[in-house]
Amino acid sequence: MEKAAKNRKILILYLVITICLTWLLQFMPMIMGLDIENTSISSFDPASLFFGVGGVMPTLTAFIFVFVFYTKDGIKDFLKRCFVPNKECIAAILISLGLICAEVFVTQMISKGLGAEKLGFEGVKLIAKNPLYFFYFLFWGIISGPFSEEFGWRGFLTDRLFQKSKLLQASLCIGFIWGIWHLPLYFYPAQIQHDWFMINPLLGLLFIVSCMSAALVYTTIYVIAKRKVFPIFFLHMFKNIILTGAMIYPFSDTYSKVVVFVEIVLDLLFYVVFTRTAFYRTALEQTSEFDYLK
Repeated sequence: MEKAAKNRKILILYLVITICLTWLLQFMPMIMGLDIENTSISSFDPASLFFGVGGVMPTLTAFIFVFVFYTKDGIKDFLKRCFVPNKECIAAILISLGLICAEVFVTQMISKGLGAEKLGFEGVKLIAKNPLYFFYFLFWGIISGPFSEEFGWRGFLTDRLFQKSKLLQASLCIGFIWGIWHLPLYFYPAQIQHDWFMINPLLGLLFIVSCMSAALVYTTIYVIAKRKVFPIFFLHMFKNIILTGAMIYPFSDTYSKVVVFVEIVLDLLFYVVFTRTAFYRTALEQTSEFDYLK
């Protein structure tokens, strides 16, 4: 009981610090009256500096908490789970890529049926002309979410909440927190959350639901990879640069509206179907629960 209470206090402290620091930093450009019209992770204006630093708080706070509250074995385990892949990671990455490509395909088919234009695939075309662009997209794809967030959301938070009997509840809780953590993005014109909210506030709020459905997929991949965070970097990257990113850009306004609905439905379908397979159940049985708190 004592350890459970300590774990709960650490989790609450982690979330309060992470969310408060992110919101403080990412709202600061607006408070200071800076130009935020084109602010993004890949820009270099003053507002983007606050935006970028605020975005790394889940990871930065997680590293601090791990080194402060974990045993030496716990620190080693955390670093190994994040940076050292196992053989299961290959399957996890391929499954992730397949799901994201399916979501792109379904979204575009529905969009096309509604009269939308074809996807531009400008990123793919650039890579075809110059393969070095692959590393450019890989760098920004990893930086713009996976490295800045996943050490925290999955590497620390999911692991602290990991109980085989309560994975559904933990995933939905993490997804909701993950969704509201993105609140400042609704105020930045260059972010898709802003576009959705301007189109319809309910569409904007659906982003939080999409984070909750996505969290179910992330936890499933986490189990398949035996607690490894490594393949989740790729899943997050695939969502960022393929589903709504540079690889398929430009996409129509219709695609932008449809994609959030498709993502929610297919993520839920994936979770319901995949977690009932023998492959997943075997992986879950072989995944151990650890507690490395001092």
